[in-house]
Amino acid sequence: MKVSQAVCVWLVAAILGASSAHAEPAAGRIVRDSVERLAQAWNTSDANGWAAEYWPDGELINVLGTVLAGADQVRDRTAEILVGPLRGSHFAFIVRSIRFVGADAVIVDTDITITAFRGLPPGIGATRTGELVTRMKQVYERRRGRWRIVVSQNTAVAAIAVPQ
Repeated sequence: MKVSQAVCVWLVAAILGASSAHAEPAAGRIVRDSVERLAQAWNTSDANGWAAEYWPDGELINVLGTVLAGADQVRDRTAEILVGPLRGSHFAFIVRSIRFVGADAVIVDTDITITAFRGLPPGIGATRTGELVTRMKQVYERRRGRWRIVVSQNTAVAAIAVPQ
């Protein structure tokens, strides 16, 4: 390979690397915005808004271990709990990490704190008085230029795991 060809190859590689480096922060903002929309949907009892963040074939494993297959099941179960034991509750979150897995997949880990609940589903106990803390792992997938959740799992943090 001639020097000029090597320089061209290096420049193309540098440009492509730079464009993918810029794509990660943009996608990171997109998924952070999605988590913000999830919080807003929860806090306004908008199960449709919650499910809109999932692909139609997306899956959620909830804190009880129930597998909700498809955005419709995610919506329906979310609606049930938002008018039931978690009616009027408040959802706050912290993004612990965002990890890119290739160009079209992102794993987002969040810590969620639910407060102001009237009760909790059977089998779930408060992490601390008046608080349910969960760890939610979401896998976002980009399809046709849009990012949505393809799979997520929400795990309740037991009271004995958190110092009082």
